[in-house]
Amino acid sequence: MGLLTFVLACGTTEPDPSPGGGGDNGKVAALTLSPSGATLLVGETLTLGALAVDDAGEVLEDVRVDWSAAPAGAVTVNGGRLEGVAPGGAVITARAGSASATVTVVVMPYDESSPSSAEVLTAAHEAGLINDEELLAYRVYAAFSDPRLPIQYKARVEPGFDATSLEDLRQRFNALSAPMQAALGMYLLRPADPGSWLNAPTPDARLSSMEDTHCRSFSGGWRYIPEPISKVRIWYQVNFPEQRKRAMRLDAAIAKEIWPKLMALGLKEPLTDKDFSCNGGGPQLDLYLVVNMADRGLTIPEGWDPTQAPTYILLKDNTDDNALKGAATHELMHAIQWSYKTKGWQADYGWIRDATANWAIDHVYPTLLVGANQQYEHMFAGCFMNSPSLPLESRSTGHCRNSGAKFAERDYGAYLLFQYLEKKYGPAVVVAALAKLTTETSSLTAVDSVLPGGFEKVWPEFGKTLWNGAPNKTRAGSFKQWDDLDENVKYGELNADLSGWPEASDNIHDELDNLSNRYYRITFSDPGTRSVLFHNGWFQNITAAKDPVKVFALWKDEAGAWHDEDWSEYEYVGFCRDMKSQRVQELVVIVSNAKFDPAGGGKLEAAERPFLKRNNVGCWRFKGTTRSVLKGKTWSSGRKIIDTNVELQVLGGFEDPDFEHPLIPHTKRVGGSMLMQPAGDFTLDVDYVSGGCRYTHGPTPYPLLPGGGILMLNPFNEPTSPDPDTQDWLSHPSRSYTAALADPTLVNLNVSGGPDCRGPELDLPGNVLFTDAGGTKPVVSSSGELSGQYIDSDTTYSWILQPQRQP
Repeated sequence: MGLLTFVLACGTTEPDPSPGGGGDNGKVAALTLSPSGATLLVGETLTLGALAVDDAGEVLEDVRVDWSAAPAGAVTVNGGRLEGVAPGGAVITARAGSASATVTVVVMPYDESSPSSAEVLTAAHEAGLINDEELLAYRVYAAFSDPRLPIQYKARVEPGFDATSLEDLRQRFNALSAPMQAALGMYLLRPADPGSWLNAPTPDARLSSMEDTHCRSFSGGWRYIPEPISKVRIWYQVNFPEQRKRAMRLDAAIAKEIWPKLMALGLKEPLTDKDFSCNGGGPQLDLYLVVNMADRGLTIPEGWDPTQAPTYILLKDNTDDNALKGAATHELMHAIQWSYKTKGWQADYGWIRDATANWAIDHVYPTLLVGANQQYEHMFAGCFMNSPSLPLESRSTGHCRNSGAKFAERDYGAYLLFQYLEKKYGPAVVVAALAKLTTETSSLTAVDSVLPGGFEKVWPEFGKTLWNGAPNKTRAGSFKQWDDLDENVKYGELNADLSGWPEASDNIHDELDNLSNRYYRITFSDPGTRSVLFHNGWFQNITAAKDPVKVFALWKDEAGAWHDEDWSEYEYVGFCRDMKSQRVQELVVIVSNAKFDPAGGGKLEAAERPFLKRNNVGCWRFKGTTRSVLKGKTWSSGRKIIDTNVELQVLGGFEDPDFEHPLIPHTKRVGGSMLMQPAGDFTLDVDYVSGGCRYTHGPTPYPLLPGGGILMLNPFNEPTSPDPDTQDWLSHPSRSYTAALADPTLVNLNVSGGPDCRGPELDLPGNVLFTDAGGTKPVVSSSGELSGQYIDSDTTYSWILQPQRQP
């Protein structure tokens, strides 16, 4: 390389041309296109670079390139940007001055149901069609649009954030075979270095291993901003005229926005690479704008220290300035992370590195909009919110909802934890967690040690806040209000309506991974769903084993008001939906496990299976009629009939939505439907003959006197009581009931007949209703009605009572 090229590459005072204007077209001796070929899917894009040189081989920058595709129909080309529009092929021609160059492009069909590149390659590997080294190579080729990828493995590449294939290559390079090192070594060079994948069609022959990387820090076609205002040296390729403008805007953003806000947190600056010979020609942090890179970026450490290193950054070139700023913030945070000498290997802290790098985007740019008016980091929120039952540190894929981050790892969405911590406790707690990695091999222990109260206190509250639906989304202190995040956490959906069935029960998960949450949304609209019982199967874990599990509930009443409750130390919680105060319309149950193992993983199992039961057993008021017919054993004829119009209503204290039964411990709103007192009237009709005398009365109506009886209901028999009498009642089957009703009103019976038949004679109506005399109890019918007949000696009792809803 000549001196002139060296000076230009290093960015001295040489005046900058205006790339792409065409002033150098007359000097063009040759054009080189990269990549040298391409296979596209319909709808896929690729950017071709055209590098122009003069007769002396010097790179020309002020060159206008004209592009064409023939035959038309399969590929469109605009300024070097190709797009596959139909299956077929085309030859792409680039012309500048008297020089021209061509590449052949093949376009393959594509539909959205087709498997991804990762899926195709994994399947081929599992089938034995490719070996481990080939799998790695093809992943790299796919990620960087390398034409060496065999056409049978061409598939869509889902963009992630950090280029994991390149990370894997770096870690495995020295163990690869010599031919594979030769094929992939170009990807371990900086993009501007001769022999890199962006500078030559073949590997740099000098590169034999990672420990033998002697390189030149510049190459034709690459330049950097000559007088940067930031502390980052941003490189661009001269054969992409608009890159220089984007590089200058990004330089300003780093200098004025990204760097100052991150450094104001007290974070360390990225380490200098002044002691490395292959350092981009200077000690600054180097950032390269890279075309045809599937992933958004990658921060690459220099040297072989796995705990601390200077770095350089690859950043996918993007025409959206906000996307560039977001990705640059993320990668710059990775460079900062590498400045801390961690206790363990940096790679072992993967989840917290990715999570805090995405948190940094929100910290620097609270409203950085990209694409369809969406905040940048919101693309990744669903990766975490769509998999709340996985442990915090999980880095699995396949959970993201947003098409822009479909195959990103879950931990990129874990920025939500650090956003929560910043909002609750300030950003210093996030910085403290990163600093703790210098003394802790476990990232979980590091975070736990800086949280006020540790995970045991913070994790359940975070889990509760992670519910970003009603009612939280309208409340201050929610992700919706903090950051306008519309995403809600994944939850189990249950419609609790009985729809004509007398009862139903649904089990709820009885396992929880450590540092995970589960969510359930249950809706009620059927008036026939009257009694509801939730069994907290985690009760023994919480109260006896002292496991750090929390059970929260958010429920909406009929008036639309929401109630927040902590059910952790209740074994059973109920609702009587006949009562207006307990008429739950929507119920959200959140179960949170704050336990953690420093090494990650682990889970808890509930001592008993949690469940939600509901039935059509009335629990507020019953209304109907009863009849008792007495035929005395000494009567020669006749009967005494008592017809009653009766209402039996639950005692007032049981209507309290916070009611806790004194004899059924560790319950809430359970037992409120068990004890009812009557009101109403009865008609007494007496006409019988006994001892030769006739006794008559009425028929005459009377009001029922208060305190004349009870109705006891047992909608559910799962709760228990230390009180023997209460436990005896609870031991009866669900839906059992018993009733006894008498009236003490004194009445005068008319007496007629012989001379010894004198009257009037005082009498009591006596028993109005009696459903049983012990033993087997009647049960609520499948329709919810209380009806039946019971014969007790000389009296027959019958009744029909219908459940009522409080208006």
